[in-house]
Amino acid sequence: MARIKQRRVFYLHGFDPRGAGHYHRLYQSQSALQASTNGLHIEVSGRQRGRDHAHHWQLNTEHTRTRYSYLGWDDIVRRHWARGWLEILSDLVCFIQAYLLSGRFIAFAKASPKQLMAGTYPALYLLLSLLLSLWLATGLAGQLPWQGAQLPAGLVLTAALMHTSKYLGNKLAVFWLLRIYAFSARWARGRIPELTPRINTFARHMAEAINDEANDEVVIIAHSVGTMMVIPALAQALQQIQDPAKLANQRVVLITLGHCIPLVSFHHAAGDFRAALRQLGQHKQLLWLDYTAPTDGACFPLLNPVTSCGQICAPDAGPRMLSPRFFTLYHPTHYKKLRRAWYTMHFLYLMATDKPGPYDFFAFTAGPDAIACQLKEHT
Repeated sequence: MARIKQRRVFYLHGFDPRGAGHYHRLYQSQSALQASTNGLHIEVSGRQRGRDHAHHWQLNTEHTRTRYSYLGWDDIVRRHWARGWLEILSDLVCFIQAYLLSGRFIAFAKASPKQLMAGTYPALYLLLSLLLSLWLATGLAGQLPWQGAQLPAGLVLTAALMHTSKYLGNKLAVFWLLRIYAFSARWARGRIPELTPRINTFARHMAEAINDEANDEVVIIAHSVGTMMVIPALAQALQQIQDPAKLANQRVVLITLGHCIPLVSFHHAAGDFRAALRQLGQHKQLLWLDYTAPTDGACFPLLNPVTSCGQICAPDAGPRMLSPRFFTLYHPTHYKKLRRAWYTMHFLYLMATDKPGPYDFFAFTAGPDAIACQLKEHT
């Protein structure tokens, strides 16, 4: 069994305005909880800011040292995080044009029926909120005895009710979904130019780690919308590796968690993105594990991100479609509560479990065994 003395991990977050501090605290707290399940006691160092949007912390266990690097693009997320009604309505118009009027949403619904609900839910919420607010405001204002006061009172009541609707929408993560759909459509059409230099930077970080022979294993992990960021970044990084020996023996591992890659790859304008997918799908030396849970309503469960958009994987290459089988990793009562918290379900890939199993985020990132060996152990 291959033992890892030094590992390098890169983590790419999803469409989340929270920065490196949040994910450092999450790893620190959840790895401590997981220790009682997997017996892996991880010493997590403090967080250090590196160059070019990278933050690092060290993971030390009895046998293995891991340099964990958070590749941040949360600043870009914050710039595209619609807050006011004008921005939210702009996202709604983008969603209607890019997905509904184009008919493209049919393809998304066929790829994952749950996306029919996840995608239309924000639009329906907004439209129903507006209609309900107008109806309630008109009814309440109509009760006033002074005719001249009814119109201004109606406008004030409508604004107040819409403000309440926005507050509830944020609590229910309604606008989070709408932001993701709008952001992905704009990205596919080349309307977010700041992504390109950031992806180039991430590719350089990855290539440097792969070229460093001191790293026994290089693991690139991406979650949610981060799975879209990692595709062009890793494809570019692999092109920068001149020595094929650096990629031998499944030394480089890509782990995609809760992917929503079709939100970009299904758009006609995303030709370069599909080319990057095709490149990764042809790379036989790359170990690509794709974990999606059918209970995660914000992903495309068990859908091959390469072949689903018309590309071809080489034999013995491309992603291995896997489920974390969360229902086997938690006690029934606990899992029942988790199922009701759909937003939490989308982040469960990064969290501690009640029981040991083949999916273990912390063993992948800090365990003593190579990930390829961990997989064989559970098959």
